[in-house]
Amino acid sequence: MRSVLLFVLTLFATSLCMGADVYPSRTVRFIAPGVPGNTSDVIGRMISKQLTQQTGKSFVVENRPGASGIIGTEAVARSAGDGYTLLLADSTFTTVPNLRKKLPYDPVKDFTPITQVTAAPLLMVVRPTLNAGTVKELVALAQASPGKLNFGSGGIGTPIHIYFEIFNRAAKVNITHVPFSGGAGNSVTALLGGHIDTMVSPITTLLPHVKSGGFRAVAITTADGKRFPTLPDVPSMGEAGVPGIPFYVLFGLIGPAGIPKDVAGKLHAEVVKAISVPAVRSQLVGMGAEVAGTSPEEFARHLRSEIRRFGNVIKLAGIAPTD
Repeated sequence: MRSVLLFVLTLFATSLCMGADVYPSRTVRFIAPGVPGNTSDVIGRMISKQLTQQTGKSFVVENRPGASGIIGTEAVARSAGDGYTLLLADSTFTTVPNLRKKLPYDPVKDFTPITQVTAAPLLMVVRPTLNAGTVKELVALAQASPGKLNFGSGGIGTPIHIYFEIFNRAAKVNITHVPFSGGAGNSVTALLGGHIDTMVSPITTLLPHVKSGGFRAVAITTADGKRFPTLPDVPSMGEAGVPGIPFYVLFGLIGPAGIPKDVAGKLHAEVVKAISVPAVRSQLVGMGAEVAGTSPEEFARHLRSEIRRFGNVIKLAGIAPTD
């Protein structure tokens, strides 16, 4: 009788262990800290659909916009470290810590990086009526009239604003920043109307206007000498005359602190598998992104490096953190 009881208990314990090892066993939530339809939301829904097909479990996107992504990011930081609530993070995750005096979370200690999904270069465009058809001509025009030319962005301290501050210093020019509320869409409208002279933004935002002749593309912020597949005739910034300042906005998956290594590893493997599917990869490239799939350790190092880099640029630009 005793041996039978021990056998039954052993089977029960084994079944519990096997159940604990199965991930995911229920719905996984991706928190998008922006409005529906923005880049992280679109990529998140694309990946969640593929992950649902792969695993047979539901992966869903939940939008929690507000406060430059802080609301959604805090929600993930405060969630259980079990792999069932994850953040669809973009480069704002690495700029905001340098723009706020206080945050309701620590961007390093309170999170478990899973993988960088994509790296998207920025496209630099000018209004077609500007007397500058290349970056060299833009720089010459800006040097001839310091402070006269201007560029638009979706707000102070956004990755787009930060890149142009880097460009100003590298090219030794002073192109004035004009921030617009409501995201990059309003700066696109302003450029179409001829109210600003130039801007940078992810390819997917600007490409339709380049094709229609509304904007003139002058460079892309890929690594020096590297061109982007959907814009083979547009030179890298280094080729265009301002080398050494490649710039990519990131998109990745981040969980709260405490996710077990085996769960983080399973997540990483499934996401890498998802973005390796030809149809998914083609969609990402079509959106102007390079597919990444870095390891959790590589992604963690990259996030720390980006926080430091953006912090240095923000200080040099004289941008004071707010409450």
